This record gives sequence, C-alpha cells and structure tokens, in this order.
Amino acid sequence: MLKFVKFAELPVIDQDRALSFYTEKLGLRVAQDAPYKEGWRWIELAIPGAETRILLTAQQGEMQSDTPRLVIISDDVDATWRKLSANGVVFTKEPSNAPWNPGQRFAQLRDSEGNGIVISTS
Repeated sequence: MLKFVKFAELPVIDQDRALSFYTEKLGLRVAQDAPYKEGWRWIELAIPGAETRILLTAQQGEMQSDTPRLVIISDDVDATWRKLSANGVVFTKEPSNAPWNPGQRFAQLRDSEGNGIVISTS
C-alpha cells in the first residue's frame, strides 16, 4: 500500500539563501521551483538517486534547535565530511562513532538557516 515519503518539510527563513546552500554546497538538485504564495515559492530539492524530496517551507518562530531537523544517509561519512568541508560547509561536530551504535559514523552541521543536519551511515 504505502510506497515512500514524497517530501519532508524543512523550515527556512530565506529561500534563495537556503536554495544556494543545498544546491551549491550539498549538491542537491532542484526538482521543482514554482510560484506558490505571495513572496514565496514551492521549492522541492532532490538528493540524486533518492525518492524523498525536501520542501523548503516558511519558518515560523524561533529557528535554532539542538534537535536535528534532517538526517541524510551517506556511504562514507568521513569522505562526505571532507568534500562538504571543501565546499565551505561548517560542521558543528566532526565525524565520529555514534554512541547509540559504535559501528555507525555521523557528523553534524547547520545549514544556512540554522537547521541542524546529521550526515550518518545507515
């Protein structure tokens, strides 16, 4: 019956700034960018090869939280960390073993809007 999640909402303050961050620094591609509400667009981003997309929605209220809003899976967290760091991404936690699963690696960063993002092995 159920097949997959089409998109997950990611709150942002500035769509253009977030769009630049996710496409230029993280390498996501624009799946849809269309007028939506006054002063706002419907922007869906895609990770190449993944079915689920990220929808940039308008942020309401306070932005920063210690709880990650997005977890992205990588085959190799250390290699991803090196590549994204070279692209100018600033990490809040360098790659390390996950305390909840010693065989799992993860790293953390904040996007252009203050959202916490985790890059992890599965």
